[in-house]
Amino acid sequence: MRSGTTRACLVACLTGLGTLMQVIPAGAQQGPVPLFLQNRNNDTSTATDGNGANGNGANQQGLGGGASNGAGSQNIPQGPNGVFGWGGGAASNGDENYPTNPDAVQTLELNAVDAESVGILDRNSGGLGVDMWSGTTRDTAARLIDALPDQPGSRAIRNLERRLLLSIAAAPADHKDISLLSHRVAKLQSMGAYGDVAKLINATAHNKPSADLAEAQVNALLVTGQLDEACSAIEGYGTQFDTPFWLKAAVYCQLRAKNTSSATFTTDLIREVEGENDKLFFALNKAIRTGSNVSPDLLVNLRPLDVAMLELTKQGLPAGKLQNADAPTLIAFVKSANTASDLKLEAARLAEQRGFITIDDLAGAYMAVTFTSDELANVLDDASEETPAREYAKLYQAAAKSEVPAARAEILAHIYENARSNGDYGQIARLCAPLLEDIPINNDFAWFAADALAAAIYSNDLERAGGWLAQAKSSANNGNSIESRLIVLYPALVLAGLEDTGAADNERSAATGIAPVATFGLGGANTTGAQAPATSQAQARHRARMDEWAELQTARNDQVEARDDAELVYSLFAAFGVEVPEKFWDSLLTQPYVVSSAVPNAGVVHKLAQAAATGQRAMAASLVAISNGTLDSDMRNAVSLGQAVGALRAVGLENDARRIAVETILESGL
Repeated sequence: MRSGTTRACLVACLTGLGTLMQVIPAGAQQGPVPLFLQNRNNDTSTATDGNGANGNGANQQGLGGGASNGAGSQNIPQGPNGVFGWGGGAASNGDENYPTNPDAVQTLELNAVDAESVGILDRNSGGLGVDMWSGTTRDTAARLIDALPDQPGSRAIRNLERRLLLSIAAAPADHKDISLLSHRVAKLQSMGAYGDVAKLINATAHNKPSADLAEAQVNALLVTGQLDEACSAIEGYGTQFDTPFWLKAAVYCQLRAKNTSSATFTTDLIREVEGENDKLFFALNKAIRTGSNVSPDLLVNLRPLDVAMLELTKQGLPAGKLQNADAPTLIAFVKSANTASDLKLEAARLAEQRGFITIDDLAGAYMAVTFTSDELANVLDDASEETPAREYAKLYQAAAKSEVPAARAEILAHIYENARSNGDYGQIARLCAPLLEDIPINNDFAWFAADALAAAIYSNDLERAGGWLAQAKSSANNGNSIESRLIVLYPALVLAGLEDTGAADNERSAATGIAPVATFGLGGANTTGAQAPATSQAQARHRARMDEWAELQTARNDQVEARDDAELVYSLFAAFGVEVPEKFWDSLLTQPYVVSSAVPNAGVVHKLAQAAATGQRAMAASLVAISNGTLDSDMRNAVSLGQAVGALRAVGLENDARRIAVETILESGL
């Protein structure tokens, strides 16, 4: 060990201080094995997915030098190109210098900290692992990051993108002139994930940020309402950078502090540098000083600084700007004290759908609306409100304030039904998940079991979903519709892992958390290797349920849509090793034989298969998002989606695969 960086790292680790980070060497490809230092006080509150390290005791590094496999034997952690020992280097013949087990403790001679590898998520908190870019060049990684969809149509894909961008990961060693950190920050800004932008840049606080990162940090602080912190950063960075942005930002802080003389001086400097080309800045500047309003025609494509200055004018955003608002503008609608109540509600509904605010932010907005006690008491009898968001707010408040479980269940059933009609079902399931937890699972609520089951699956509360499934099955009879609803939900139940289909491979994968090796065919991913005998009773039940589900599809009025849904279900089943009897594939062997909707190009298909075969997690995750994240669920190509979830399973991202599949099925109305 050497002094300087070494001592700082050791202090951080021993005291638990500082941002969660891991130290990555910035040196050449050949050399000492990396030591990934972890904060022992890991804050896992940022985890949004269960793809952390296995809890089964496998591959845990022991002090004796090997990794315990949970059965008393000792094994040396091994990467794809070499074996990593406790005290030495790597026997490697390729570009891979990082262990495939990101939790293994390794030794190295510390070099300079590589800021390109910084992140806020390790494997325990949802990250994809320090070796996630293994086998990928930095140029390719940058292009993949840039190509990620800004607004994924799937919440699960957005979550996967976010974690990919925030993961602590060794950057590829080539093309050192390319800053992956800058590309990651730019993509997070495009996604409207400004809170994450601030956290990621804060994680690089030990380094002097570049001009673009410093500007991104200030923008994130402005959008998220951390105005004191923003002005402190503006004051600090303003001495380092001299672009017009910093002068304009200084004007904002001076006006906010009511220091008009300094604001006037700085504004004059801006005129000298670039004239008055920035019409919106000067209009906002004038409005703040005089108490006037800015022309609505200028309030388009607002930048974070524009949003902050607009708040000082006490002028609200025009309602007509809401539907097509970009992330900063839509967040401004939600957070501004000058936004009318109903407009703020609708903005919050849209902002949460697009991932710009959290579900807790939405709940806060809905609870902030004032309704009379009579309105809440008669919520199921009164006429609907003028906007969906106001109706949701009233129903949500009534359910939250109800102390009678039966009354709460009735209100939840009503809000779920409204949400299905409006296309907001996923959002409402997430919103009401805490309220659903207080409904007891017993015979008194048999009538509510199917509704509760679907909502629990969507909100990823699979333990509660299992309870509601058991209740629904025990309550189904000829006098109610529970059985038919369970048949409709069967694909989602299978993909969520709530039904035993007799697929030995599926059971083994669920038990171990390790996905099988997959190859790609027409129906998606096909597992290979030795298979244990299927459970005959479970397999028989599965086949019978498939028959019942297919009968319901045959009875649908829209047979084109029914066929599309069948393709989707069969492809996803195949990707998870769930049996699809051959007769169902035969039923699809009719016109049209060729479809072309949402088919990725040959390069994407090839590289996705390659990533799955070689365990390249970041490559696989990126290509899945690129090829399937830009379309609504009813427009996705069944074969492409099957290949996508199969690839995720192959690289160990089983939970992501399941969430994408389940969300797609539920949002398709199946």
